[in-house]
Amino acid sequence: MLSPENKRIRWLRAEIFVLLVFSLTLQILAADKLKSTSGGQAVVIKEEEKNNLGITLLPIIYYTPETKLAFGFGGLFTYRFGLFFKQARPSSLFVAAMYTQMKQFTLQLKPEIYLQNNSLFLSGNFLAERFPSKFWGVGANTEDTLEEIYTPETYSMEIGFQKILLASAGVYLGVKYHLERTRIVEKEPGKLIDQGVILGSQGGFLSGVGFIINFDNRDNIFYPTQGYYLQAYCFWNDGFLGSDFDYFSLKLDLRNYIRLAENQILAIQLILDTASGEVPFYKLPRLGGDTILRGYYQGRYRDKNLLALQAEYRFPIWKRVSGVAFVAAGNLADRLRNLSWDNLKYAGGFGFRFKIIPKEKVNLRVDFAFGPGTYGIYFKAGESF
Repeated sequence: MLSPENKRIRWLRAEIFVLLVFSLTLQILAADKLKSTSGGQAVVIKEEEKNNLGITLLPIIYYTPETKLAFGFGGLFTYRFGLFFKQARPSSLFVAAMYTQMKQFTLQLKPEIYLQNNSLFLSGNFLAERFPSKFWGVGANTEDTLEEIYTPETYSMEIGFQKILLASAGVYLGVKYHLERTRIVEKEPGKLIDQGVILGSQGGFLSGVGFIINFDNRDNIFYPTQGYYLQAYCFWNDGFLGSDFDYFSLKLDLRNYIRLAENQILAIQLILDTASGEVPFYKLPRLGGDTILRGYYQGRYRDKNLLALQAEYRFPIWKRVSGVAFVAAGNLADRLRNLSWDNLKYAGGFGFRFKIIPKEKVNLRVDFAFGPGTYGIYFKAGESF
């Protein structure tokens, strides 16, 4: 355990780093404003179409195996910044407050802003949640009998910016900063977390910086019909920045969207998520959930290395209604070289979509997923990938 003096030093380093990040963000926004003027006068480009602010306010109702029935209120605000807004990608601000049948609550603010004709991308994610979850231990072969319930209380902030590196190819390079405080406020007496034998059993403080390279030529960020999305993201949490845990993580997210025919798309995604060092159990790569390996409880299996592949066929049904069919497979291991076909986890299923914002192609979705001895029903907004 860290001494009180060392904890104070780490907190001070983290506070200084947060101030630097906010200062840099403000400078970027100010620079963008200056570039949009000429000689103190705004440059006006005549356009027949108005650049309207898109506002969607909806009660949030969704269902997943992890939350059961969830409800709340959310808003999605979309706007295209820049003079040539017809070519600009829609910037968005997502705001939500949710409470679930499992007594979980989440408050989230998530801005994504495209500036300078898509050459600069700013992102953020501010989160406060208390989220009772399940834990079966670490590894790809944990038994169902090890199931236990724990309740983490988390406050986190992530800020990032990406600058276009190759305009013709759509390659972005950027940095992110992540700050997180987690407390394990409830545990099952006598189980692994309560015994303190699992790293992170008491929660802890994370502070780290990461680098990201991103290639994205999708024709739509909400419902792509063609193009690639390729992202490599590495991250360091370090005591020098105030973190209680020192570890390195790397995540590769590779997607391809293929238009097979009019309104028929094949979407493919490959995920590699790896970590090394002192990784708290609640930050280990996890299999399952509403995005990858649907049908498995999120975190049913977790370890330092995860490799997963999924494919989804998307097709029209009637007017705003469309359908999907999907399959997925993946596995975990303590080391990359130990990933194998043994005990491969797999699932498949089908779902339906309803377009709630036709202009931006934003869908509500319901998915039914099945795997060996497991299943899941998911009702949410947005695509799984």
